[in-house]
Amino acid sequence: MLVTVAASYGAGGSRVAPQLARRLSVPFLGRPSDHAASAGPETEAADAGVRAGRLLSRCASVAVAWGTPPGLTTEELLPDEPRRRELEREVRAVAHAGRGVILGRGAAVLLRSDPRALHVLLDGPAPARVIQAMAIEGIDRETAERRLTRTDRFRRAYLEDLYGIDPTARGIFHLTLDSTAITLADCVEIIVDAAQRRARARPQ
Repeated sequence: MLVTVAASYGAGGSRVAPQLARRLSVPFLGRPSDHAASAGPETEAADAGVRAGRLLSRCASVAVAWGTPPGLTTEELLPDEPRRRELEREVRAVAHAGRGVILGRGAAVLLRSDPRALHVLLDGPAPARVIQAMAIEGIDRETAERRLTRTDRFRRAYLEDLYGIDPTARGIFHLTLDSTAITLADCVEIIVDAAQRRARARPQ
């Protein structure tokens, strides 16, 4: 099974996506700063997250995880063309294997035409995402609000500036969940069910 997960800041993508990979018993490829780990035996696709983490500068990795550092714009932190191509190769390596959960990386856009993939967006109202981020990261409200503003802007710029895609446009994601209204554990189970149903419905 092949699932891409995009998540707004505070929506719990870093919790849902790895657990989803474990539930589906497939490799996990995280964001470049996540140093992704495999849910099963080591594979080239599972190791890709670690290699990709080395491709981005330290500042860019911080931007992906927490938001744009002070004094730098999102445009200055987006990967250059060689890095972008390498990150895309990592995503396509997972797709080529036909099994995996990919968090972020614009994977929903890169694999948009892949009939095997289920594209999921985790989102929710900003105030609720702030509260959830505070709980997940153990931070205060001011820090969470600052990270939400910067990280949402960075992740939106990643899709808009690199791929010319509006992440809010219809047709990009098959399944959108308010992961502040539904528990993260239940989000995992909903996605598992949707992925299994999609796999069964796909012509062999």
